[in-house]
Amino acid sequence: MRKALTILSVLTVLAACEKSFDISKQVGPGTVWMSFIPSNDYDTTYFMLQATTPLAGVTNPVMTRGESVEVRVNGQPLSLEKGRISFPDRIQSYLTDYRFMPGDVVEAVATVPEAGSVSASCEVPQPFPSYSWSMTMVQRRSTVYTMLVDIEYDGPHDGGYYGAAVIQHYESDSQWENTDPETGEKYWGDVHHSSATRGLSPSPMSDTDGLSAQSEEPVSVSPEYYNTLSGNYYRAQIWHDTPSSGNGRRKKTIALRCYEQPARQDFTGNEHKGWEEYQYTYKLVLYRFSESCYNYLKAKYNDEHNEFAAMGLAPASFVYTNVRGGAGVCGAYTVKESEWTDSPGGSD
Repeated sequence: MRKALTILSVLTVLAACEKSFDISKQVGPGTVWMSFIPSNDYDTTYFMLQATTPLAGVTNPVMTRGESVEVRVNGQPLSLEKGRISFPDRIQSYLTDYRFMPGDVVEAVATVPEAGSVSASCEVPQPFPSYSWSMTMVQRRSTVYTMLVDIEYDGPHDGGYYGAAVIQHYESDSQWENTDPETGEKYWGDVHHSSATRGLSPSPMSDTDGLSAQSEEPVSVSPEYYNTLSGNYYRAQIWHDTPSSGNGRRKKTIALRCYEQPARQDFTGNEHKGWEEYQYTYKLVLYRFSESCYNYLKAKYNDEHNEFAAMGLAPASFVYTNVRGGAGVCGAYTVKESEWTDSPGGSD
């Protein structure tokens, strides 16, 4: 009820401040949007460039041909090639197969005729610190679990920006009894094999998990959002460690929704006779973000998951940018993965 009254009050204030204007008229010059997120996570990195109008939806984004792009890594020019996802007068993309390393200082400058120049810089962060991890499974229903993952790591005194995801892989074999339609005789069919890999979805922890209840949903993002070649569409839970008086062991617990079939099932019914076997393995993926990358991802999450967005409304909201003279982000992250294991836990 309190939430409804708050939203109603905000809408009342907005109505009181209502002014008429002609949205068919463009106000002011266009700007340049730039996105460049280097990482050690993939072999090909995209640099995206787009010219926009001040009012979203008034006209299509317009980019004049003849743009120039320069990227330097540790002061040295980086070779870029025009990408396939380039559309003249709309959006331009460039790509590089340079493998970014922790500590690389990246500087990017782009100039679009009639729209101006933009620039940004970032440093590729060091990998996730030394860590150990363990997990427990809390059963909810027959095949539904909450996976609680405890990550202990050596946190630096100046804090940091981190993320974690858990990947599940399964292999299954099954065999079923068939009936010959002509003779009615029973026979066993071939053994069928299947497999799949998927990310586990972060979820809020509750008192029933044996932990203190959390009032907020975990902030989860797709770090690979700007790299269209990446096939990893799982979401990582992100967090920020505040500075402390010195280096020390830190702990982070994340909860995830998990589904597991029994290791072995035998079916002996009259209509369906057969068996299934499942084997599950898990991998922990750990991220460390630059401050600019973390702030941008969190701002996008807040923009897409606020109460107004859930109602189908789109109020003006703050979106982080560190691009000088334009909009967008130049941020970076590093990724570290554990080995696949059938009993999650261990250390790097």
